[in-house]
Amino acid sequence: MPTSLRLTLFGGFQARDSAGGKIALEGTKASLLLAYLGLRSGEVHSREKLIGLLWSNRGESQARGSLRQALWALRRALKRLDPCPLIVDGETLALDPAAVETDVVTFEGLLGDNAPQALEAALALYRGGLLEGLRVADPAFERFLRAERERLHELAVVSFTRLLGHQLQTAARDAAATTAKRLLTIDPLQEAAHRVLMEHFANEGQVGLAVKQYQTCRDALRQELDVEPDVETERLLARVRLSRPRTPDAVTHDGDAQEAERGDREPSPRQEKPSIAVLPFLNLSGDPEQEYFSDGITEDIITALSRLRWFLVIARNSTFVYKGKAVDIKQIRRELGVRYILEGSVRKAGNRLRISAQLVDALSGTHHWAQHYDREITDIFELQDDITQSVTAAIEPKLVAAEAMRSQNRSAQDLGAWDLVMRALAHYGRMTASESDKAIEILRQAVWQFPDYGPAHSLLAFALIGSGHVGWTPESHDYHHAARLARRAAELDDEDPWAHLALGYVAFRERQTDEAVREYMRALDLDPNFATAYGYLGWALAFDGQSEDAIRHLQQALRMSPHDPLKAAFYSGTCVADYYARRYDEGIEWGRKAIRERPGLTAAHRILCASLAQAGRTEETPAAMARLREIQPNVSIAWIEQHVPYTARAMPHFLDGMRKAGLE
Repeated sequence: MPTSLRLTLFGGFQARDSAGGKIALEGTKASLLLAYLGLRSGEVHSREKLIGLLWSNRGESQARGSLRQALWALRRALKRLDPCPLIVDGETLALDPAAVETDVVTFEGLLGDNAPQALEAALALYRGGLLEGLRVADPAFERFLRAERERLHELAVVSFTRLLGHQLQTAARDAAATTAKRLLTIDPLQEAAHRVLMEHFANEGQVGLAVKQYQTCRDALRQELDVEPDVETERLLARVRLSRPRTPDAVTHDGDAQEAERGDREPSPRQEKPSIAVLPFLNLSGDPEQEYFSDGITEDIITALSRLRWFLVIARNSTFVYKGKAVDIKQIRRELGVRYILEGSVRKAGNRLRISAQLVDALSGTHHWAQHYDREITDIFELQDDITQSVTAAIEPKLVAAEAMRSQNRSAQDLGAWDLVMRALAHYGRMTASESDKAIEILRQAVWQFPDYGPAHSLLAFALIGSGHVGWTPESHDYHHAARLARRAAELDDEDPWAHLALGYVAFRERQTDEAVREYMRALDLDPNFATAYGYLGWALAFDGQSEDAIRHLQQALRMSPHDPLKAAFYSGTCVADYYARRYDEGIEWGRKAIRERPGLTAAHRILCASLAQAGRTEETPAAMARLREIQPNVSIAWIEQHVPYTARAMPHFLDGMRKAGLE
């Protein structure tokens, strides 16, 4: 019998069909019921037992009614599966083990095999605690869940330790370091794992990191156990301090002879960030006195790109050596060791300037982006700032897209933290439920594999909240996990604009407009060309009814990044702002523009329905509502009140529009 239901219970809860499609369940208790049956697939459970586990604090009549409601939700969600895994026989329930695949069951099965490959496969499934992030309101189920989490956690620790021992015996040092990092994310008191990382860093010539790892180990042991590191760890520290880091071969951000020897190969996989060189813009005006302007544009773009945490930007002193020289792109790549090159020109004719720019893949010669800007010369410095902002905001999404494409043909196991984040961003930018699920799955993997990589935490937080906000995620249990991720991202790197974007989104979700605005402004202080932050700042203000300020920021985002993957969200936010300004007809145009760009954006469908109803366009409203219900079957007034973060003063007007549109 083929498997028709796949349950993921480590690190949260997900139910999917055999084709990978997400199965939406209404209510947390329905998810918990399905999870429990999945953990015990093949076992027959009485209704009385399930009531005592999930509704132990309710009276018998109410508890039985709650079970019937949860069971109805399960039947509704699973009825399309073939074969249907749910077996209901009078007073008993079960899941057919032949039709169900559960990651926890697979995990325990693989651990029965001592082979390293089986251990690796099992531990790849352990992506967090059992049903992590789900809020459990029943004390009986909470006790059960706590005991199961502890049991599975202990199994994972023992298995990581076994795998680590095998890798050390076979001298698989890099693999051992990766395993040690993962082990420490679930048990920071594993002193042997700390020693593995200390040796790893020392062998890499990173003595400072080795000493820092010792300090992390010492602090954890003191805080949790009130003990000091053992003698073996202290001896290793002494050996590390006596060693000296290998002298680097003068490798700097400016490039060197070692880079020149690499030829046209891809940069080493160890290199976390891709690099970009901005060549001096050519002065095509025929007037040597205009050199200052073309040089100024180049320097400002270098400075602006340096604020993007995604990329390593080659310093001015290295790129300006090519000024006035006809040099082949591949030669520049060899000499600077870069992946991308931005080049351009400035031409003045009378009182007008044309600035042209293009982004080139230095390895393949592919042009990822090209644009020209025509401007009148009024204030030369204002013009310079305008061009710098436009170019920087335009090429960031192109660079992200290029990096995502570059990683597409590589397996997830071969990808580093950077590559995983780029791939996830590309999926999320398509703004559909299925693509959002893919992005979240990749980011969960990135957080698990690279627990100290801040961007993975911030982007996972952003994606989880966004998925719940627009209605792609049927339940809100991921929200609290997302808030923790956002805070962790800021702890890892408080200078990362995406961390503050995620914190702003958390505050927005909590209807704390002032706090959201502060975090979004902090992101913009760190990166003034961060179009996404302008867009979500506009969203926060729009959802508070501050229409004019919202439109100003949303239009700034669209002006800075007219081809942004998230521009449909900015269109939708503009529709919200017009709705609260009572400019319904204008808002309808923005809403439809958002839907044309991203048909699966449920938020745009909701505000379009409310706008149509308030505008009195009764002939168009039913079709819009039908489409909304098609893509978001669980939409209701109650769902909106819980999940859509309009503030207290803004919510009544939106609900009025939705009720007029026919929503109950």
